[in-house]
Amino acid sequence: CVILEPIIGNAGSISATPEWLAMLKSLCHQHGALLVLDEVKTGFRVAKGGAQSLYGLHADLTTFAKAMGNGYPVAAFGGRADVMDRIGSFKGGVVHGGTYSANLIALSAANATLDILMNTPALEVAHHVGSQLMAILKSTLHEAGVPVQFAGPPSMFGVHLGESVPTNYRDWRKTDNRLYEKFAWAMIDRGVMLEPDSREPWFLCEAHQTLDLDWFAQVTRDAIAHALKT
Repeated sequence: CVILEPIIGNAGSISATPEWLAMLKSLCHQHGALLVLDEVKTGFRVAKGGAQSLYGLHADLTTFAKAMGNGYPVAAFGGRADVMDRIGSFKGGVVHGGTYSANLIALSAANATLDILMNTPALEVAHHVGSQLMAILKSTLHEAGVPVQFAGPPSMFGVHLGESVPTNYRDWRKTDNRLYEKFAWAMIDRGVMLEPDSREPWFLCEAHQTLDLDWFAQVTRDAIAHALKT
């Protein structure tokens, strides 16, 4: 099998192209291999159908976690019926077990979370807020003479200080990560809680719709000015 993230959650949301994923799926099936997508970070976050719905792709197996439990420890996997039918203790089957499988509290939280995500515009709100923050970051950093690029969807976007959007980890290493770290710590000091490592995306949720955008813009100006001086 081939296992991958469609959007790399620990490399600034660097994203695969639809054409590349389609080619990969075709190659997997040509050689009798399963395509397994890791949607632990993207599932139920970037869209109701996960990253696969953005790409118009259906993997043979998919893993989920994180957003589906809204903070509770829960994970799941699913896929093609003929593949899932092989799971079981029968002869020739694949045994699956887990220490916390069927945990009532975690599954209750996941059930409530998925109900909200399905029946409210929570993800659309997060997407909209992310787009607003990206626009402010782009405008403010460009005013300061700092080139900035974004990768990934607005609800889980990566910020890359450089002239082009990274398409792989080697490209990420060429971005100005030292300046990003200074900028991130300056943002943290001013009340914006983000990860100082630019490999970590900016994760948005529905609650961020209450964010004061004027305040965020001013904090961004102050933070980048401070970072450029140090």
